Amino acid sequence: MIPRLDISFPIRRQWQYWFGKQYEPQQCEYLLNHARSGIILALRASLPNGGRVGVVAYNCHTIANAVVNAGCMPVFIDVTDELKIDVASISADLDAIVVTNLFGIRNNISVIREKCPNAIIIVDNAHGYGLPAEGDFSVYSINQGKFPALGEGGILVVNNKLSVIRQKIDEMYAVLPRYGLVAQCKLFAQMWAKAVAYSKICYWFVRMLKKNTNPRAHEQVVLKQMAPGIRRLYKAWLPAAENEIAKQKQNAEALNQKLAIINHTCTTGDNAFMLIAKTQDPAALQTWFANHGIETATHFAHAIDWATEFGYIPGSCPNAERLIKELLMIPTYKRK
Repeated sequence: MIPRLDISFPIRRQWQYWFGKQYEPQQCEYLLNHARSGIILALRASLPNGGRVGVVAYNCHTIANAVVNAGCMPVFIDVTDELKIDVASISADLDAIVVTNLFGIRNNISVIREKCPNAIIIVDNAHGYGLPAEGDFSVYSINQGKFPALGEGGILVVNNKLSVIRQKIDEMYAVLPRYGLVAQCKLFAQMWAKAVAYSKICYWFVRMLKKNTNPRAHEQVVLKQMAPGIRRLYKAWLPAAENEIAKQKQNAEALNQKLAIINHTCTTGDNAFMLIAKTQDPAALQTWFANHGIETATHFAHAIDWATEFGYIPGSCPNAERLIKELLMIPTYKRK
């Protein structure tokens, strides 16, 4: 069974984790332990006294949780059938908006800026590696399960030209905890163990033991600088970036052709992070893929439950609530 998420950590990367060259950040880049850490830094620098921050209702709980950890209040926004922000549903009085490019599907930042000209815009590219840095800030993820799947890491790109904001981020970043040798060894062991559990041989057993639990939405986020070992992995991976995106696109096209046989068509983002199949019977399509050795699932299945914990009123974002029941996510990463 091919897992829905890429939780890999091959031998060559284990070597590079300890002995490769470290990636040096580009101008206005900050290397962190998670993309959510970048969102928190951006909000704390831009809205030191808090504020109302728009977030997409169909999303991971970590986004709204990051907003709360930054001392702000999440305000939920609906999505269109194309999984883009429903601009018409954006409140014009927002202080900031986290624009999530779900599954690498790019939003039109200019249109969002027109609706909220004074709002800070943070573009969440956790699914959108390879998409341009837009808005006032952009964040990217290289955690296991993302693309690239390198273990633990996020990148914050500051596009805002205000020197006072950059200075605040510089000051906060400089005092963030760093990984020592013991912490790195622990992180290495966790990544290696998870990769073994998600290997083709072991994953059959893991799936039988897994429980479909709803993770806690509220949690304290510990901000850290990116581990040196992850920086080495990222440096080693970069030369193959375009080639690996191309492989994902080829896989997506091959899957689309198979789906045409059973009268299903899919959409995907610019980097083909996952295929998105819209279906009235997700269970039947899941079974079809399972019979072909591919795990699929509804992504963010608990999105509305999570949002409710942060003050969402059921019925406020009807399209998001409907799409959660109709969308099935299909893996496209290169192992296929």
